[in-house]
Amino acid sequence: MLEKLRSTYQIENCLRELRGSGEKDLETIEALGELRDIRAFEPLVALLRDNVPAVRAAAAKALGTFGTGRAAEPLLHTLLDKETTVRTAAGQALADLTDDLPIQLLARALDDQGAFVRAAAARTLGKWGKREAIAPLVNALGDTQGEVRKVIAKALHRLGEPQWRGWVDGTAQDFTRLAAGGDRRAIVPLLKAMDSPSWRVRAAAARGLGKFEDATAVPILVRRLKDAHPEVRRAAADTLGLLGDRRAMEPLLFLLDDKEANVRAAAAAALDKLDSATHQQTQA
Repeated sequence: MLEKLRSTYQIENCLRELRGSGEKDLETIEALGELRDIRAFEPLVALLRDNVPAVRAAAAKALGTFGTGRAAEPLLHTLLDKETTVRTAAGQALADLTDDLPIQLLARALDDQGAFVRAAAARTLGKWGKREAIAPLVNALGDTQGEVRKVIAKALHRLGEPQWRGWVDGTAQDFTRLAAGGDRRAIVPLLKAMDSPSWRVRAAAARGLGKFEDATAVPILVRRLKDAHPEVRRAAADTLGLLGDRRAMEPLLFLLDDKEANVRAAAAAALDKLDSATHQQTQA
């Protein structure tokens, strides 16, 4: 097939067929990708919207062989395809891109609503090997999906940051270990994890934030004093006591009326710590 497409006439003829409404030849699509003829780029992008899943998958695979960052955006959109085979082909194609790499485009995809898209973006950033991807990947470790966090940690390992892989196994304890690791870059994923749908993750993240003396955690911890789960409220109160920020004083006072005894006790203990911190500052 490749030999048949060597001439300009044959390539143009195949491109006309691909633009038509008839049945598409998957072998031709594959061959056009292998030739990497720029004239085939836009027709292949158009085939990502074809009605036949096999055609969309073949087009995605072919675009990956072009090795150009121009293919990243249409392939990212294809990660949302309803067919698993098409999404898989798009994810593999993204990882095969090598030139003119749009790091920021892939970094934005780490916040996509689809877990598959986030995982594919992380895997691709790791394979591309660009160290400027490290910061957005670390920030994305607060992902709500444990499997996505594991993919992100593997990507960071490929980029020369193996410690994250040792701290992340896709469970709620990820955030306890991230905090225990002592790397201040973990603050951002811990803050993101405070909005997790899992109360175990929220509680672990709240306690983890207590390892860092960072005032940026105070507002979200105060908000979590009203969390639906008592363990999260308790963890947030404990951490606010450790941080010693007086902005937490009034919200903690309200928490003294909580229906759970252990939450009330945590609020009282936190208020005592805040009073002690204030007294020490006055004496200094």
